[in-house]
Amino acid sequence: MRILVAEQDIAHRQKLVETIQKWGHVVEEALTSREVIALCRKKCPDLILTDFQLPGEGGLELVRQIRQTGGHAVWVPLILLGDSFSESEMAQIVEAGADDVLLKPINDGKLMLKIHSANRLLNLKEEVFKVAHELVVVNRALQNVIAQDTLTGVGNAESLDEAMEREWFAAKRTNLPISFIIFNIDFFQQYNQTYGAEAGDQVLKKVAECLKKALIGITDATLGRMIGDTFGVLLPKFDREAAYKIGEKLYAAVDALNIPHKSSGCSDHITLSFGVATVDPGHFTKPWDLKDAADFGLYQAKHRGRNRGFLVTAEEVVK
Repeated sequence: MRILVAEQDIAHRQKLVETIQKWGHVVEEALTSREVIALCRKKCPDLILTDFQLPGEGGLELVRQIRQTGGHAVWVPLILLGDSFSESEMAQIVEAGADDVLLKPINDGKLMLKIHSANRLLNLKEEVFKVAHELVVVNRALQNVIAQDTLTGVGNAESLDEAMEREWFAAKRTNLPISFIIFNIDFFQQYNQTYGAEAGDQVLKKVAECLKKALIGITDATLGRMIGDTFGVLLPKFDREAAYKIGEKLYAAVDALNIPHKSSGCSDHITLSFGVATVDPGHFTKPWDLKDAADFGLYQAKHRGRNRGFLVTAEEVVK
């Protein structure tokens, strides 16, 4: 353990230091309250033994300042040394944040007991922190699994909705636009009927991976599989024109896969239809307005023959 000994009596301090070092601990020394605070702020020890009458701040104020430095100083066992303590002083000491007292001259056996107790608390605290850290890691992993679409590995509908709600309110605070793209694989039902459901699943995986790769480097973009063969991409801070360019980029990336689809009514390979919408969150009441607007764009793209995109105008969004 690293133990701080703060004692104004030189002879008494030297005896404490020698005794504690003999037991195999590392000892740091301080002569004033200011030195104690400085050491705690720099790298707080594992145990503090300090004179109640240390020069500088009074003992109670010193205890309060140590606790207020935060971090490890909130937890470190703190024992006050003194010739005597009245009942009222003991109550004040506990209220200030100290853990115990030792009366001078300090008995080696009592000192060893206090150090052993502090060491045990330190080990328990480290074990608790270790378990807490492991739980955080496991929880994050579970959240990642829960947020993933089991087939494609990209985000699922729930994670996309959460991102949309989060970014929506962020956009309201910053007064910046937010855009959404909805992609749909053209004539996917016919693909499954022709090539089989297993082949259809492979197409979904390939399309998802293609969209994911094409989005690399695009700041804050969120990709998710909404349902079936429909994917969504959330683009915070993107205006209409910039979002549509992203839509075209993703559309072209999937088109370049050139996956054969002889049952398609608009091409000889897998293609996408997509709708793009942009809104100013300050003029709408809920984030789902954005999704509805993009869905309208997807409908328009399909209505115009599929294998294309449609950019919803500001006037159409308002409607």
